[in-house]
Amino acid sequence: MRGQPIPRRMLPGEDMVPYYTSAENRGYLADPEEIQQARRALAQKYSYVLPDISKGELYHMLAVRKDVRQIFFGLSPGWVVNMPEKKILKPTDEKLLEYYSS
Repeated sequence: MRGQPIPRRMLPGEDMVPYYTSAENRGYLADPEEIQQARRALAQKYSYVLPDISKGELYHMLAVRKDVRQIFFGLSPGWVVNMPEKKILKPTDEKLLEYYSS
């Protein structure tokens, strides 16, 4: 509506970093391997079986993750979304690409 590019996601404040990097909280800055271990530990604690999604036909879709600096999945920071014309405008200037890259 305003014609502004999608901003980069800001990093959390200093007091919130432990929360967002914790695998127990499933923080978006946590290591994916640690998150899997935390999920397994929780499944053991409450005696349920984790489904094995790696053998499903939707595994490719479920395995895709967005970048930690993205706000919207599939839309990179710096892009301008034109809703009336249904177009996405991507920057080509090297300085802008460097600024918006993570």
